[in-house]
Formats: sequence, structure tokens, C-alpha cells
Amino acid sequence: MNTSRRHIFIWALSALVVLAVAWALYAHWPSMAHKDRPMGMGGRAEPVAAVAVVPQDVPVYIDALGTVTPTQSVTVITQVDGILASVEFKEGQQVRKGQVIARIDDRALKAQLAQAQGVLAHDQAVLSNAQRDLARYRELIKAGSISQQTLDTQISTVAQQLGTVAADQGSVQNLEVQLSYCTITSPVDGIVGLRQIDPGNYVTTASTSAIAVITQMKPATVVFAVPEDYLGAINQARAAGVVSVLAYDRNKQNLLASGQLLALDNQVDTSTGTIKVKAQFDDADHVLFPDQFVNARLKAQTLDQVPVVPTRAIQHGSQGDFVFVVAGNKASLRNVKSGPSMGDVTAILDASVKPGEQVITEGADKLDNGSAIKVVAQ
Repeated sequence: MNTSRRHIFIWALSALVVLAVAWALYAHWPSMAHKDRPMGMGGRAEPVAAVAVVPQDVPVYIDALGTVTPTQSVTVITQVDGILASVEFKEGQQVRKGQVIARIDDRALKAQLAQAQGVLAHDQAVLSNAQRDLARYRELIKAGSISQQTLDTQISTVAQQLGTVAADQGSVQNLEVQLSYCTITSPVDGIVGLRQIDPGNYVTTASTSAIAVITQMKPATVVFAVPEDYLGAINQARAAGVVSVLAYDRNKQNLLASGQLLALDNQVDTSTGTIKVKAQFDDADHVLFPDQFVNARLKAQTLDQVPVVPTRAIQHGSQGDFVFVVAGNKASLRNVKSGPSMGDVTAILDASVKPGEQVITEGADKLDNGSAIKVVAQ
């Protein structure tokens, strides 16, 4: 009996200890629950910053990586063989069409031209004498002093001499053209690149080395590829008027030049599903360089007076994007359909928020739908 009573006493004591611990936890539960509850869920108002929704025109851009291409790129090579006598340009210099940029030693060609001109003068004199004889023979044939055969022979002699003079004149013209090639001029307005051949070198028409490369960069063009899905939007923009294109640097921070859409390619690249677009930039001197990579932004359309909110006000969840709207002293959660961004603001494409309403930009991470708030900054 004593053993049974001792066991009962131990069980009863254990039960009392368990009850005491449970009572202590229950007594402290409200304060612990309040401590673990996220801020803004209790009765205390959370301080937030809010900004009013405003209507604004928002441009819609198509972004792509493009390559700067010159309007014209000319590789200057020699058209005659000879010693490069002089180079009359500075590397990177702006040159005009017709400006002399190099000269080739022309002394040998000048000597050949003088010789050809002498042969021409000789043959012209022979021709003149033959023509005078022919005129006399025509008079003599009337008097019967010469035979018809003599007259016919003289007529043939004059014809032969006319051919000789014509060939001499062709030789002289050819040498004059060859001599003009010794003075190399720029065929376009543009910028000369680095010199590739120094004076004193012997240049030939068979050489693949260029004397210089001249690129015409005004106007400059940028070629970029866009997905074929944008063809409809681009064609609609072209039908509405001039389509503007912006060229930014590779970091998309600095605007380099402003231009307009020039042309679309006539076919889609089936391997990539893209189509090439060319834009023209009229005032891009010393800003865009050939083969430079730029970020092209083609303006497809403009959303007229749509509600915009600060981009930082938009939250992202499993159900999509949402914002918190100030509703008196509480936060109201609104699901929104985000559109294109412009600077620090983003367009809202549905009617979830209206101009004049305030959206919370700071402190939203501590809120839930219906949380008590206090706007402390606008």
C-alpha cells in the first residue's frame, strides 16, 4: 500500500508541474504573439511615404543592340604603278570630295605623254599633206592629167592617215588619264583613317594594301535587328509619320544621338527570327564611329495620358504585380498591370489605380492589405 501511494503522489506532482508550465505559457502568449507578428499588422500605425498617381504620356520603345555603319566607306588604292611621292593628309583628318590626299611620282608618265604628243603632231602633219595632195588630185582628174587609180590611191592614203592620227590621239588621252591618276583625290566627304603606306614605297595596281580608308559619317547609320513580332508595331508607327530612334552608349546611360527610322530589310532572317532595321542620324559627327556598338531605342508608339506610378512603388508577388494605395489611415492592396517604364516611373495599363490616388513608395515591405498606416512623407 505504501508503494502504491508513493506512485500516486509522484503522478499527481508531475501533473501539477505540467499544468503550471502550461499556465505560464498561456499567460505570456499575448505578448509573445504581438512580438512575433509582422509590423503593421497590429494596432500601431506604420509610417510610410506616398506619391500621388498622375496621368502622363509614356513612349513605348523597342530596344536592340545595333552597329554603327558609315554612309560610305572608300578604300583608296593606286591606279598606276610608281613610287608614292607624298601623303598629304593627317590621320583622322576631315577631308572634302576632290581634296588631294596623295601623289605618285609622275615623271615617267610625263615623258611618255610628251613622246605620244610628238608622234601625234608628226602624224597630223603627214595627214595634212596627204589631204592637200588629195585636193590637187581632184582638180587634176577633171583635166585628165592623172588616172583614176592615182586618185583612189590618194584617197586611201588619207583614210589610213586619219586612222593613224585617231590612234595617236587615243594614246595621248590614255596617258593623260594615267597621269591624272598620279594625283589621288578623295572621292567623298569624310574622315581619313590611319595611314597604311608611307611615302617612298613602290605601289602597284596589283597590291592589296590601301593608301588610306575614308569613311563618310554624315549622316551616320545604325543597323540593328528586332524580333519579327514587332513588325506590325513598326509598320503602324511608319504609317503614322516619322519614327524616331535614339542611340545610347553600351551602358544605356548616355544619349549619343537622335535620328529616325530609314528602312527595313526586305526579308526576315529565318535562323534568328529577326529583321534588320536601319536608322539614320544626321547630326552625329565625332559621336558615332564605324562598327561601334550602341543601344538603339525605336519609338513604336506613345501611350496618351496613362496613370504612372514610381517604379519603386510596384511590388512583385506570386499573383503578379501590386501596389499599396492609401485608403484613409489604412493600406489597400491593388493588383496592377505594369506597362513600359520611363525614367523612374512606370505606366499602369489597367484601371486599378486612378490619378490623384496615393501609392506607397516607402515602407510597403512591412504592410499587408488593411494595415494601419501613417503618411509621414509625400
